[in-house]
Amino acid sequence: MILSAKEEIVKDDILREAQKLFQQFGLKKTTMEDIARSMGKGKSTLYYYYCSKEQIFDAVISKEMTEVFHDAKEATEKSASAEDKLRAFTITKIKALQKKSNLYKVVRGEMQENMRCMKHLHTAYDQQEVKLVTDILSFGIKNGEFSAAIKKELDILPMIIVSSLRGLEQDLFAGNKYPKLEARIDSVISIMVKGLKK
Repeated sequence: MILSAKEEIVKDDILREAQKLFQQFGLKKTTMEDIARSMGKGKSTLYYYYCSKEQIFDAVISKEMTEVFHDAKEATEKSASAEDKLRAFTITKIKALQKKSNLYKVVRGEMQENMRCMKHLHTAYDQQEVKLVTDILSFGIKNGEFSAAIKKELDILPMIIVSSLRGLEQDLFAGNKYPKLEARIDSVISIMVKGLKK
């Protein structure tokens, strides 16, 4: 459905208000009525754009994932070396995740009741991350920073890196180990980079 500029604004308002409520009360305790009330609109306005609160939650998480990826991509573009790009990607992503309460709860597994909806979002997000890591590794090979031998592993290596970093994210969130975040990431990236170098 093609939306007018005014309708896009209403849709953004729905997501913004829903985001706050999900953050505060979680998915289970938030109702369509709560979202409509916080916007000062009737439920029919919500149902025009979304058929359920789960669909709104999906849209909120998708928006948060897009924002996190955008921040991480931007940070890699500002870094000069492939090693710095990997470090910037990882640290920026984890810091951005911490600020996104809904996404953070999904990563921590606190919103198990909606995990079925999350699978397709994670798949799309994973593909973006794998592509970005592939670009970083290709850049490292091209500028002589990484071994040319890893070129033949580019079909699987980026996915392994993304999965490894995802596991690290979950461990950090589960243990609330934020104060040591950068030092921990630095050592992981340093170990990873040693294996990528000539």
